[in-house]
Amino acid sequence: MLYAALDNVQSGLLLLDADLRARYGNPALHALFKNAPPRFIRETRPKYQFLLRGAQNISDADQDDYVQRRLDWVRAGGPDPMDIRMSDGKAVRCHVARLPEGGRMLIYSDITDIVRAAEELERLATIDGMTGIYNRRHFLNLADREWERARRYGRPISFMMIDIDNFKAINDTFGHQVGDAVIVHMADVARGCKRDADVLARVGGEEFALLLPETDLSRAKIVAERLRREVSRTKLPLISTAIESTISIGVASATDQMSGFAALMRAADEALYEAKRKGRNRVICLGARRAVKTNR
Repeated sequence: MLYAALDNVQSGLLLLDADLRARYGNPALHALFKNAPPRFIRETRPKYQFLLRGAQNISDADQDDYVQRRLDWVRAGGPDPMDIRMSDGKAVRCHVARLPEGGRMLIYSDITDIVRAAEELERLATIDGMTGIYNRRHFLNLADREWERARRYGRPISFMMIDIDNFKAINDTFGHQVGDAVIVHMADVARGCKRDADVLARVGGEEFALLLPETDLSRAKIVAERLRREVSRTKLPLISTAIESTISIGVASATDQMSGFAALMRAADEALYEAKRKGRNRVICLGARRAVKTNR
């Protein structure tokens, strides 16, 4: 009767003796792991570490460390669960319960749908829906962290404010659908120009921000010029015509006088305003005191 009852439990169950040898696993456990059918466990009583190998998408070099951490966790028998990513993409939550005479009962629950829902909520909270890059709120959180890190270790950090030139005219001439396509096109070009460590976001209607950790003003200027040229060079193909667009970029680097990331943003905003005032389609770099150079 006990085996029949456990066989019908929806969560995966694994019973281990004091030597951490498997004594029983129910059908739900086999459905999750697909490597230890109930009959195999009852007849061979494999060691727990044997069941662990290959269950997760872990490199051979990391397998021993992973197995040891799982063994230590089971022996400790603490109340906190362990979340596991399976090699097939499933997310499983495992609880351990102490049994008499040193045994353990492991309870496995499939939480894939919960994890995916949480990941989707996080994505919606951090990603701009139109362009697929970070939104303003998440960007500011990341930027504050990068600012603190740069200050703590005395490293350079630069920032760009980017604006699509004459965007209202594009909307008025071709319609908002084309305007949206121009915004997406700009994000795609910027994504292709940035480094992996750089942080790109859409922070306004046609405004973008690019944070460059470990980058001084001269190197940031090179990145900005490359982005400006690439946007100017690539046209957005449409059915009836090809839309040409340009961008203006304001660049600033952190100085000792700046009190926080907001001050760096204001400096880049000032440089962007100067770039637009001087005719657009250019980069203005703001040094410690003033705009230091313009480029066409």
